[in-house]
Amino acid sequence: MRTPAAGCLALLTLLVAGCGGSGSTAATNTASPSAGAPAPALKLAMRHIDRDAGFQIDFPESWKPEAPSDPKVQFLVGPKQEDAGNHDFAQVRVVAPLPATFGPGDLQAMKKVSDALLSSQTVSIAQEEQVTLAGRPGYQYIYTFKDGATGQVVAHVHEFIFDGNRLISLVFQAQPESTLRGLLATFLAMRDSFKVIPVATANPTARP
Repeated sequence: MRTPAAGCLALLTLLVAGCGGSGSTAATNTASPSAGAPAPALKLAMRHIDRDAGFQIDFPESWKPEAPSDPKVQFLVGPKQEDAGNHDFAQVRVVAPLPATFGPGDLQAMKKVSDALLSSQTVSIAQEEQVTLAGRPGYQYIYTFKDGATGQVVAHVHEFIFDGNRLISLVFQAQPESTLRGLLATFLAMRDSFKVIPVATANPTARP
């Protein structure tokens, strides 16, 4: 089917639950977050390519990939050196296949799914808007929440991007929230570098 019916929404939400990435989370262009003043372009020296999940993203040389605690997360990267108590990162998770296929005309359904995913978390949404990333439609949310372990207020720039029967969750975290302004140029450059690439297929096995 193409557009998810009401009965499919609950199943879809369960399937992709956990996309928020409020915790630790692996690897080698259009509308942008408006949390702060426009940032200058930033060059990114490193590139992560995931052919199995079908995406690539660039990141600064001063950042390093980390092993995700959630096996459903494909990529997590953060600064090599951080002040004590800080936990800044960028995270990519691709959920596929979804129980429904989304096209450019399904923005209302995309919004319902995105809202449902965030409604399962205790967050304070500062901004939300329809966006396009790597030529795919979706929704961007800027929100904050309180980290239960540290008591710090954490800021997320979170994008739900729909690619047919795949959902791409892209999260930029600033912890504490006060670091968001200084990280914005990096977040914007990483976001703009994100590309969807063909998913690798297994080589066919010759029959005996």
